[in-house]
Amino acid sequence: MNFAVCVDANAGARAAARQRRREKNANFEQNRLKYFNKETSLARAQNRNIIGYTRDLSDAYVKAVFAQGKGRLRNQQLVAKYFQGKKIDQGGRSRSFGRKQYQNLLRKQAEIQSIDRANFGRNLSYAQTGIQRKFQAMNASARQKLGIPAAYGAPVMMPPRDTLTGALNIASSIASIAGAFAGSDIKLKEDVKQVGVSPQGYKIYEFNYKGNDTRYRGVMAQDVVKINPMAVHVQDGFLAVDYSKVDVDMEVV
Repeated sequence: MNFAVCVDANAGARAAARQRRREKNANFEQNRLKYFNKETSLARAQNRNIIGYTRDLSDAYVKAVFAQGKGRLRNQQLVAKYFQGKKIDQGGRSRSFGRKQYQNLLRKQAEIQSIDRANFGRNLSYAQTGIQRKFQAMNASARQKLGIPAAYGAPVMMPPRDTLTGALNIASSIASIAGAFAGSDIKLKEDVKQVGVSPQGYKIYEFNYKGNDTRYRGVMAQDVVKINPMAVHVQDGFLAVDYSKVDVDMEVV
């Protein structure tokens, strides 16, 4: 099984995106619940406003009816007074005296009717307009407290899986590890000449690889394995040396 293809280079970014999405979902649900509670409060406020509106209209109408009743009572008293005076003065006064009394009665009745019409007309209309404006203002105030609904906003984008980069990173790591080992088996070299010894006791040679005229300076795996076996491993059937573990650098002469 090739484990390299299972590595996701975007794993960290995808985990961070999932965490941001969880936080965004939690915040949205919290704000949505707050808005729901505000909607419930708005509905209750609107119901209270409707009740208050109908009560105010009823009170205004009752006030007009009460004023009308007072006017009718006053009219009744005027008529009774008129007829009482007419009986007392009958035969003892001139005709003009009776007409003046009647005209005075009619004038007072007209005043009462004018007040009555005002109470059920202009005054009641003014009261109803004021009540309606109050009702609208209270509803507007309650609606303003509601605010705006919770908005989710832009979704959190999930980065795609990137197994190719992950595989390349692993391949690069393997290559770098492998690159630290150099083919140092004497079987791969020719024209080998010892030119010195390192402080740690590794013999230093100059050589070229078979089929290649380039001259190199380095060690032989067969020598190194005797001093430091951990610095040698088998690569493609030949011994190779990890130069990071010896005090000799492989270099071109």
